[in-house]
Amino acid sequence: MLKQFKSAVSLVVLLVTVAGPVWATTPVSGVVTQKEQKEPSVSGKVQGQLSEAIQILRSGQATNPAKAINALQRIAYQGDQQARAEAMLWLGRAYRDGLAGTAKDIGMAFEYFQQAAGREGLNPEAQYELGRAYLNGEGTDRNLIAAYMWTELSLQAPSKISASAEAQKARLETLLNTVQLEKARQLVDQLATLYLQKELIEDYLNAEPDELE
Repeated sequence: MLKQFKSAVSLVVLLVTVAGPVWATTPVSGVVTQKEQKEPSVSGKVQGQLSEAIQILRSGQATNPAKAINALQRIAYQGDQQARAEAMLWLGRAYRDGLAGTAKDIGMAFEYFQQAAGREGLNPEAQYELGRAYLNGEGTDRNLIAAYMWTELSLQAPSKISASAEAQKARLETLLNTVQLEKARQLVDQLATLYLQKELIEDYLNAEPDELE
């Protein structure tokens, strides 16, 4: 149990030190640059490409997935934050479920869910999918505390998967014992505190594996 808790803590620590706090949001500026005024169609074009790629994956038909995957990969590193997160979310689903004939790779799927769920995306659907990955051990070791943490985080903002996240959270509450459940809840509540403890975080990350047993 202690090892599982420390593993979950390390996930939080890694996220807040390398990528920034998961609760942070990208400030929305009211200032529109001259370039943005001259190129109003850029975001619309990206959204169109994103929608087309998602539709291909959702079709359920075995097709050549290269067009969808290539478009999503391009958007994942060139679009705005919301578009990048959505692209990474669907890349994760494509590689996990083999959508539209995509070659399955649960390790790759897990990595995309991580990116979309963290500060790079702050996507609640990706946070739910990451919780699911930890719950089922898909592309990573099974970790119920981490699963609860990400599932709970996904519920901080309403989304299409809120009902599924509630169900997943309820299931996790039956799988975790009282102590584990309390620790999982503390992880969600204390993310800000952990973020401020930079020296403690660095020591934790630099510790030898044997010291974390």
